Amino acid sequence: MARTRSVAGYAVPGIVVFFFWLVVVLLAIILLAFIVHWAGGASLDLHLGHFVLNVGFT
Repeated sequence: MARTRSVAGYAVPGIVVFFFWLVVVLLAIILLAFIVHWAGGASLDLHLGHFVLNVGFT
């Protein structure tokens, strides 16, 4: 039997809840990327021993 959640008195399948949160997370990432782009971008220079990570985006 599939798991269900009760939302406002209605039984909602777990897969629907999962996709709802997936969409919310994707929209939050897009909003964060828009804010960083609007603010002028970002740059990350990480040096850990021989490992070097350079990431920059606008």
